Amino acid sequence: MKKQTDSTIKAHLIRGAFYLLLLVAACAIPFALAQRAISAPAATDISKTVQLQLPHYIVTGASADERVLNAAIPGGVCQFHVLIVYADPKPPTQLQSEIQAEPNVVAVDVFDATVGIPTLGQLQQYDIVVPFSDLAFFDAETLGNNLADYVDGGGIVVQYGFAHAGPGDPAGINGRWLTDGYNPYDYSENLETNPFSLGAFNAGHPLMVGVATLNSDFANVVTPDAAATEVAQNSLGESLVAYRPVDTHTTVGVTAYVGTVAIQSGDWGKVIVNAGNWLRNCQGSPTPTPTANRPPPTPRPRPTPFPRPTP
Repeated sequence: MKKQTDSTIKAHLIRGAFYLLLLVAACAIPFALAQRAISAPAATDISKTVQLQLPHYIVTGASADERVLNAAIPGGVCQFHVLIVYADPKPPTQLQSEIQAEPNVVAVDVFDATVGIPTLGQLQQYDIVVPFSDLAFFDAETLGNNLADYVDGGGIVVQYGFAHAGPGDPAGINGRWLTDGYNPYDYSENLETNPFSLGAFNAGHPLMVGVATLNSDFANVVTPDAAATEVAQNSLGESLVAYRPVDTHTTVGVTAYVGTVAIQSGDWGKVIVNAGNWLRNCQGSPTPTPTANRPPPTPRPRPTPFPRPTP
């Protein structure tokens, strides 16, 4: 009888212990999930974000590791994401490298503007936008409208040759950029095909800080707009760098073409980053809220390059 009682008690104890374990497990699971939700990292992979938001013809110039590393630069120091919007036979890898080599540049991306035009929302992901051409832009009117809106929102544009071709040339930036007076240079169809270097310049201007060498053999021959101020000339006596106030903002122009067709070297990237340092007063400023992106346009055949005159 006692043996049977002991067996019954033991069975109850085992069953009780089993139910207790089930109760503890049931309580522990939601607690663990809550702890996981609280402790989950909130960091965003910038490179993946950019790739998701931009069309397939964006080429990322910096790896995810480089972006995260550079994102750790202390506050109060300029940090720049730069977008080159190009209409050229090949991606501007040399100019991209020149910009990326400058201090506090987080990343340099490129956009092939012969097959599409970046939307305002896409431009607003960047602190500095650098448009240039040797071919016709996919839509020079829309590009000009979007760049003007981008500057209105606080974006910085450094316009390189042959984006000053025109007026009305599809290789030039048209639309509101031209009609509302954002262009630092008055457009023309005149070209420079002789080699040149940096000529007379204002060494005290922020755009020229640390700039010692600017070489190319291809450029627009254009004069600064009446509202613009010239900062530098090339060695041939032609205007090279100028800026123009637009309401409370400023645009910057460089007449030189520094794409794949030119033989170029020097501090072209430094001029671009200097524009950011100057116009942002070397402070990290939030970019405007991006607007919704549109689907990437259907690519079209590349147009004929901007011709050099026959010697």
